[in-house]
Amino acid sequence: MRTFIYFIFTCFISTGAFLGALNANYPFPLYVVGFGIWALFIWGQARRNKRKMEKRRMEEEFRAFMRSKLNH
Repeated sequence: MRTFIYFIFTCFISTGAFLGALNANYPFPLYVVGFGIWALFIWGQARRNKRKMEKRRMEEEFRAFMRSKLNH
């Protein structure tokens, strides 16, 4: 759910920046904002996925350790 909210905010901010760039005298900063917000969204998503995978790996290692202790 949090990812969906981040996605919606990213869409609103980037749309506003790109629409503002259409009529701006110097559109480059608005393009940087528009693409930068997408870069931040993708970077944050990759970080969350990495943490989730690490947590899942640690939990699986713990389960394997507990199974080995129960078998002895």
